[in-house]
Amino acid sequence: MRIIILGGGSIGGSVAKELSSEENDVIVIDNNNEHLEELKNKEGIATILGNASSPDMLAEAGLNSECLLLCLTDSEETNLLASIVGKEQFKAGKIICRLKGSDYKEVALKIAPFVDYFINPEDLITEEIKNLLHHPGSLEILDFAEGKVKLVSVCAKPSGILVGRQIKELKNDLPDYETRIPAIYRNEELIIPSGDTTILEGDEVFFIADEKHIEDVTKELQQLENKYVNVYIAGAGNIGRSLAGKINDEFNIKLIEKNTEISELASEKLDNVLILNADAADQEFLGSEAIEDCDAFVAVTQDDETNVLCSLMAKKLGAKKTITIINKEAYFDLVGKNELDIIISPVQITVSHVLKYIRKGTVSNIHKVKKGMAEALELTVDEAMSGLKGKCISDLDLTGDITIPCIQREEGVLMAHGTTEINAGDHLIVFYKSKEDLDIFYNKAR
Repeated sequence: MRIIILGGGSIGGSVAKELSSEENDVIVIDNNNEHLEELKNKEGIATILGNASSPDMLAEAGLNSECLLLCLTDSEETNLLASIVGKEQFKAGKIICRLKGSDYKEVALKIAPFVDYFINPEDLITEEIKNLLHHPGSLEILDFAEGKVKLVSVCAKPSGILVGRQIKELKNDLPDYETRIPAIYRNEELIIPSGDTTILEGDEVFFIADEKHIEDVTKELQQLENKYVNVYIAGAGNIGRSLAGKINDEFNIKLIEKNTEISELASEKLDNVLILNADAADQEFLGSEAIEDCDAFVAVTQDDETNVLCSLMAKKLGAKKTITIINKEAYFDLVGKNELDIIISPVQITVSHVLKYIRKGTVSNIHKVKKGMAEALELTVDEAMSGLKGKCISDLDLTGDITIPCIQREEGVLMAHGTTEINAGDHLIVFYKSKEDLDIFYNKAR
């Protein structure tokens, strides 16, 4: 597929690298040559220096009805204009347009109703953090089946009931409902377990469950943490303001922002939120703000180094849990495994939401896990997947690196077994380690 990406910054550039690794023909347009320099030597990526919304630049990139146009610059105005030009002049096949804030949301739907998907990474990040704050102990929470089921990852600790036992024993502990464990991250390797697999201390365990059962399954893997009460947020930009506004009624919040103008803007936008105009990376300041009473310290500034530094400092001074946004992949490897509790990648979140327009079939959701070591996909059994209809999961003879743990059928959700028959219209949750595994699955589905 030919994919034209407007914007080669942290989001657009990372999306380009990801999609070029999947045999796509990727062209990136950006007016900042520094952004393009980082992409020029990547195989499968062509670069064009210029105005991303210019008809001349889009023509040079070869935009046509067969292309996917990703408008991912930092400018909402540029993204909207490029979407309009791309559709009106070049009949772009599919268009994804990034909106950074809420100011353009309503008008965007009116002036560009043809856009297939308006993506706001900031909103996606805010929702993920909100979910994590509601479920202490969880490292990642991903939605499937219109939110009816969640894919959750939790660290296995000695206090967990199932730790040291085989997965198949889980049904004895939770006889009233089912859950599935599609993956375990152990010793920097992601494995697809069987019922005979033993849960070990230190494993990061991925399980699928109804939201109301998340705590019950978590108890199998670690002692439940106390509900969060005091939440400190470092950074009052779009993400920090949005998060504070959404959770203010549920937690005691301190919103910390170094920039005076941004602090004043946050004060205008937020009622009944304590906003502190200070440096969240200042050890003396954090010490004076009773950081030892902080249940969750959330670092969402626009600078990776600041996020890492203030999270490490907050942890050292007694914060019980840290949630840290990191854009640059290089920082993931620099930070020790146990130094930061939860790391959120805006790039991974954005790529996941873009990929449902790349994958074959009718895809409702797709999420990358563990820095892209695996993917979880929600796929509809339609005419293109007619080869699956009437077959039991065991008939598919799936390899050890792909599994179907869960099915949404009409209004209900069922955990899948080998004897589960697949019906037309089912939404399959498919967990796989590589695109090659998925391609084999698609071949069987035709």
